[in-house]
Amino acid sequence: MSNRRNNILILGIVVVLIGIAAYLIFFRQPVSDATRLGLDLQGGVTATLEGSQESGEVSREEIEQAANIIRQRVDQLGVTEPEVQVSGTNQVVVSIPGITNPDETIEVIGGTAQLSFYQVLAFEEQPNVPEDEVEETRKDIEENLRDDEAYKKGETQILFEESPPPQGPGVYVAGYVVSDKAALTGQELKQNGANVDFGQTGKREVTLEFTRKGGSQMADLSQKMVNDGLANGEPSRLAIALDDDIQSAPTVQDQLGRQISINNDGLPEGLPEDEATQLETVLNTGALPVDMEVISNQTIGPTLGADSLNAGLLAALVGFGLVLIFLVIIYRVLGLLADLALVIYAFLLWGIIVAIPVTMTLPGLAGIVLSIGVAADANVVIFERIKEEVRRGKSPRSAVQAGFDKGFRAILDGNITTIIVALILYALSSAQVKGFALLLAIGVVLSMFTAVVVTRALLGLLSGRGVQLSPGMMGVSKQSIVDQRKAAV
Repeated sequence: MSNRRNNILILGIVVVLIGIAAYLIFFRQPVSDATRLGLDLQGGVTATLEGSQESGEVSREEIEQAANIIRQRVDQLGVTEPEVQVSGTNQVVVSIPGITNPDETIEVIGGTAQLSFYQVLAFEEQPNVPEDEVEETRKDIEENLRDDEAYKKGETQILFEESPPPQGPGVYVAGYVVSDKAALTGQELKQNGANVDFGQTGKREVTLEFTRKGGSQMADLSQKMVNDGLANGEPSRLAIALDDDIQSAPTVQDQLGRQISINNDGLPEGLPEDEATQLETVLNTGALPVDMEVISNQTIGPTLGADSLNAGLLAALVGFGLVLIFLVIIYRVLGLLADLALVIYAFLLWGIIVAIPVTMTLPGLAGIVLSIGVAADANVVIFERIKEEVRRGKSPRSAVQAGFDKGFRAILDGNITTIIVALILYALSSAQVKGFALLLAIGVVLSMFTAVVVTRALLGLLSGRGVQLSPGMMGVSKQSIVDQRKAAV
């Protein structure tokens, strides 16, 4: 009675897991979006970036540091299965699947992202410049600012801001005369101190939090600007620059502390969502140690990926079907129960892929196919043990018990070995091979559950219903039993 209750409990848990998997696959989001696809299946962008610096040649250590920062930026963009690799002595190859705006993404991962703060000494603005006249307007503003007394004092530079205008069409273009040395840099930004937020007016902005030292420097700078503004009769402006492009230049009327914000009050929603997210990403991952220039940028279309995905799925389904047929032919009733356990295995595996979520690539599909074979192999080991016990003259129920007890050790040894290999592959390989290793490891662990626990519970429940399994129903011929007994004599 106790065994029957345990079997019912196990199968009840399986039903609950199937329900959870069905919810994740079919109801939490559209089925078409449930499985995330990698670069080889849905397309994307592959870019090669080359590092350089004015002080001399780029070292291997610097390019590897740049690759690590780029990898962090790509991860924060939320894309799936990115691949970042160092190539040669000064290049980084970045492969990103499924991105919607390749140009903006490449700009984010390749920018040096040096954050700087300046007191504005002089400025000139043009609010509604047609896009085809932006370059000419910049030249006119620069020429006018070079004649300004603030610029002529020396040790200054002119930086520009281009953004949507407060009102009307065109582009807002402004030039700022600032010191050639930043008063404060992003090195004093607190780790992960940049965050997208909404200000008191409900407009989107990026808030910055400095370290204690940085907050003290900002307080000194802003107090000086307040004093200068009172002396000049108009508020001073604080230019916030990223890679020498002004992001914002607000007026400073009070002393600032450890927290400030970058915003665009001219737009109804504040900073555009994409711009704010990208700014947060590059600031939190830090500045690249060298300048990175995109020397090649290749877009991979989805057509080849769709063909590969369909071929891979077809191969997996055909292989799965052949395994099911093989088990029924060789093991009869045992094979039918194993087939049911394998179908449960496949459905639960799909649910896990969606839940984690695992990015599906062609190597990942290969890992799934291989794990199906591992799951079937576990049943084969157990069933062959059962058949061997039946040939020795044991009753079917005793043979089933002995088969699971003796076969489990072999299954455990083999699967642990496979899991160790998968973990080594995952730790040392590239992104696509990681997908293969991860799916193989998940499949192996899940196969042990379905092959040993679920199949055994199904057999126990079947025998508890009074169904007597004859040797023929288990794929054991009478002649093999006779031959076994003669050999034993």
